[in-house]
Amino acid sequence: MRADALRNRERLVEVAQSAFATNGIETSLEDIARQAGVGIGTLYRRFPTREDLIAAVLAERYLKLAEVALVLAEEREDPDSALTEWLTLLVEHMALYRGLSIAVKEAMHDQTTALGRTCKEMIDGGARLLGEGQRAGVFRSDVTFSDVLALCSGIVTAAERRTEKAAADPDTPPLNPYLLLDVVLRGLRVEDR
Repeated sequence: MRADALRNRERLVEVAQSAFATNGIETSLEDIARQAGVGIGTLYRRFPTREDLIAAVLAERYLKLAEVALVLAEEREDPDSALTEWLTLLVEHMALYRGLSIAVKEAMHDQTTALGRTCKEMIDGGARLLGEGQRAGVFRSDVTFSDVLALCSGIVTAAERRTEKAAADPDTPPLNPYLLLDVVLRGLRVEDR
């Protein structure tokens, strides 16, 4: 890739990160291109779909989540605390960009897409932590990582909707995503531990 093309790509990813954080992943691609100082054609040459741009924005974070899962699997003797710590990081990550949790949930079912491929290592890391806990008898064996990811996505989506509602109605009580994650984790644990 030529130096100017590489600079354009990096600038588009940088602007998209900021735009997604401010306005969610449905931010106008035209606005992103304009803020990056390039034409919309340049954006589409680098990122043919919105999902390609989202994948580029998330690639580094997902790689870090995958690495954290590996470290936790190797260094933690307690699979419960390892999965709890990792899912907390996952929920925090999914909450960075409004609308991301639903996109991730959908992408995990189609790893032929850019976002699906970007999610793969992260998903494999989380699945490994759940699987180790299941083999140790800590977590229920009838739950898949897909189930857990769907629940985490639901937590983040519910928190986003509550925030939107609170903006219109200040009497709306806040929603604590960590409390909901604790409820999910309690449901995962084998009762007779």
